[in-house]
This record gives sequence, C-alpha cells and structure tokens, in this order.
Amino acid sequence: MNRAMKPLAYYAHSSMRQGNQIEVPIPYTIMGFDMPVFLSFEDIYEFINLQEISANCILVYMRYFEELCRINGQAEKYVFVSPSLISPVRTDTEDAGRRERADNLLSFLRDAPKERLYLVPHNRGRHWDLGVIDPWEDLVLYFDPLREKKRDDFTELMNMALTDWKITIGEGIRRRRDCKTKFSNRSCPLQEGSVECGYFILGENGLDM
Repeated sequence: MNRAMKPLAYYAHSSMRQGNQIEVPIPYTIMGFDMPVFLSFEDIYEFINLQEISANCILVYMRYFEELCRINGQAEKYVFVSPSLISPVRTDTEDAGRRERADNLLSFLRDAPKERLYLVPHNRGRHWDLGVIDPWEDLVLYFDPLREKKRDDFTELMNMALTDWKITIGEGIRRRRDCKTKFSNRSCPLQEGSVECGYFILGENGLDM
C-alpha cells in the first residue's frame, strides 16, 4: 500500500462504518471548478484490498499527486484532468457526447505552455486506461493494462481536442493542424484479472511517474 494511503486506511478501519463518507475537496485545477467528492467506507475498503477501483478514488489520488508536484516544484509541468470530464457515460453510445467531452479537454489545453504534460485517466466501460498529452509535440502517450489496439473513443477524443487546440494557437504550429496526432503505446503492466487496471494507471508507469 502506498504510504499516503495508510492513514486513510487506518481511519476507515478505526472510525468509519458502512454507509459513512469522507468529503474530499477537489480543486478547479483538476475539475475546471472546485467541488467535493465523497469516499465511502466501501470505496476505501475496496481500494486498500485491491478490489475494483472507483472514479472517486482515482480523483482523490490525482489530488494527492498534484499536491506532490506542488511540493516538489513541478506544479507547472503536470496537469491532471478529471476522468469524469472526458470518459463516456455509456459505452454503447461513445460518440454521443464526444464533442462535449473534447471541449472539456480543450478547456484545459487552451493556454498550454511548452513542455507541460496533461495526464488524463479515461474509463471505457469498467476499464481504465491513461493518456499523457504533450500538445506542443502533438503527441499522446497511451497506457493500457490490457494492451489492446482498439481505442476508438480515446483516439477520436484526443484527435478532436488537439485539432481544435492547434487551430486556436500561433502560426508556428497551426501549419501542422492537418497532421495526425502521434500516439505512442507505452509499457504498462499487463493485468491478469478484471480489476487491476485502475491500480496500474496509478502506479509507477502511470500517474505516479
């Protein structure tokens, strides 16, 4: 267990009961606006016992990583984007709402300085994958614990957001707006069961890079 989770695990075991919740504020830098998320006893229990991970756990962990970046003087280098802003609500209609989800991502990219990376967890129906976007290089690093080649929603989403971003910025990159975004599949532990994906994208090959 990550050392940052040990106090939370201890609190859950010693002070919480089933049905209890902890409120955790999530800053606008992750959501685009300030909002709380609520971790239930069940969320925490499932997380510390390596069961299926919830989106709220991902959000709280992203807040933890963002605070580490701030402490280490890297707050300007990494931006964490909430999966709730870019993941399809229903996987049988992924194209529905994709324009809105691409616009959500574009709102984070709009004023991107060079060398800033955007870490974007994405859920495509009870499976987590991760994109790391370098907009000025027109590059997306892709981590998938299933190592599947089919990533239609993710690819279309990234292409829509980055194409629009290239149109809105200076001439130096605008000439490349018709070029295809480069996708690079990155090494990631191969999950053997059905629940490890969320933990793998939080691990040393994913958000914890």
